[in-house]
Amino acid sequence: MTDDNNNEQNPFEQIFGMLFGANGPGSGQGDDKTSSGMPQGFSIDPAMMSTIMNQMQGLFGQGADSQAQAVSIAQKAVPTPDPSVSEDAERATTDAFRLAELWLAEATELSVANRSARPLRRADWVKETMPGWQKFVLPIKENMSSALTDTLESQVPAEMKGILAGASSMFGSMSDSMFAMQIGQAVGALSESVLTGTEVGLPLLPHDTAVVIEKNVETFASEIDVEVSEVRIYLAAQELAHLALFERAPWLSAQVETALTRYAQGLKVDTSQIEDMASNIDPSNISDLSDNIRQGLFNPPTTDDQKKALTSLENLLAVIAGWVDVVVYEACKHLPGRDQIREALRRRRATAGPAEKTFSTLVGLEFNPRRLRDAAALFAYLETQGGAEARDRVFSHPDLLPTTQDLDDPLGYSERRQAEWTNESSIDEALSRILAEGLEGAGGSEAKSESEETDRNDTAPTDDSSPDDDSSDDRDDR
Repeated sequence: MTDDNNNEQNPFEQIFGMLFGANGPGSGQGDDKTSSGMPQGFSIDPAMMSTIMNQMQGLFGQGADSQAQAVSIAQKAVPTPDPSVSEDAERATTDAFRLAELWLAEATELSVANRSARPLRRADWVKETMPGWQKFVLPIKENMSSALTDTLESQVPAEMKGILAGASSMFGSMSDSMFAMQIGQAVGALSESVLTGTEVGLPLLPHDTAVVIEKNVETFASEIDVEVSEVRIYLAAQELAHLALFERAPWLSAQVETALTRYAQGLKVDTSQIEDMASNIDPSNISDLSDNIRQGLFNPPTTDDQKKALTSLENLLAVIAGWVDVVVYEACKHLPGRDQIREALRRRRATAGPAEKTFSTLVGLEFNPRRLRDAAALFAYLETQGGAEARDRVFSHPDLLPTTQDLDDPLGYSERRQAEWTNESSIDEALSRILAEGLEGAGGSEAKSESEETDRNDTAPTDDSSPDDDSSDDRDDR
């Protein structure tokens, strides 16, 4: 290596120099080589090489279950105290869910029955929801894995590429383990404030499992100065409504996954932070690297495509939360503190608290449906126009999901859907004509002549009819 190259030596070269040579690769004079063909000063100790590789494999858990690793890290990050749930709290939770089920049955036709309901400790919530988290953050994990692997491989000094040619599996394991640390730390932090199993708008647990986090429910009730019994009932209704919605529209979960995938594609890993960690590593105590890794590695969205993906995700979460907000508020009309509880929950969703900010920093993902009030206004309007049936019909088909334009202008939602149906009718008619012409052409010239004569007779009255009438009939058929 030349002296110029030495001056531009990247952090990974410094690391490998510290690990495998007294003065680092290329620290010798000029381009002199040793008898082994390596740069002067780049003497590799096989024993040290083996020790370092074993330490890194142990540190990054090569071959370990990344989900179990994430659970372990998350449980260590759970804030204390995290007391056991008392028998009184269990009975109170059971009663709250039973009452919420009865009230919801009057507010919506969606099935809210047959759910196993129970209160959880924070650590239990971490353990039970981790499979769901792993599923929904998979696109982000894959994006991070690709970025980290590319970065590490590109930063490895040229002299080391041959030696580390067989370490690609270790790099993959390193990436998986780094993300396990990230998601574990993030979910552990989130456990301090989350109130129910579905509060973030994702079906993290099976549809027949409803939970509240007892310690957090008590803390929240105290903060807003409302009886904890009322808060339990309101949150139980929210949990049941979320589960009923995801069960009614199984494709809704796929919509969330698609939005997450598009969002994850735009996330960029902060390679400068990786390089900072690399340049500060102590070869004699490589285990310290794990503490440095538990920092945010993601840059916020910057391009228009990234911002559009984030907006799409936020709007989808807002639509889910908005429907639940309207339905639960109606169901809990007998609770004296429902207005106070509703407003407090809206504020929680609209602004990111410390736990949510930690989650966003570590995983690069935000769960703040800032447009909750707009979505709630849309569903409230639909309810006034056509009752609960019109409000709930939105989730009968993916095409009916409100868009950004619908949240901007709730009053125009129905008119825009009518226009879309009319356009679809025109497309269907055009396709039918194209198919009919194709069949005629396949019947030979004589059949075609007869068909044309028939068409002239058949289509004459149709020319005098109103296109609006045809579209109206198509809408009725739909």
